[in-house]
Amino acid sequence: MKALQWTMTIPKDKQKEFEKWFKEVAGSKLNSFGAIKHEIYRVEEKLLVGRQVVENDKYIERVYFDNGFDIPKYFATVKADTKAWKESRKFESEFGARDVELRIVNEI
Repeated sequence: MKALQWTMTIPKDKQKEFEKWFKEVAGSKLNSFGAIKHEIYRVEEKLLVGRQVVENDKYIERVYFDNGFDIPKYFATVKADTKAWKESRKFESEFGARDVELRIVNEI
């Protein structure tokens, strides 16, 4: 399995809307483009154990695919679909995401 993992900071006043959008809208769109599973996490903001990274307003999104899935083709297909492309950009345009990082990770 392989996954796309985004980390991003969402302003406090947009977090509830972002979480609702991810669960109700983004997930079904991701599935229609070949995702097996999608999930969203919010990073713990209180220090609970040593070596923990504590970050305020930080989210981690993961989208999972089969090992043979063509990631570059996925991005090209989403970009070619005007409605899907606009929807995929909402985390920045509508929810004010900043410090966005993308990682492509492969299961070992």
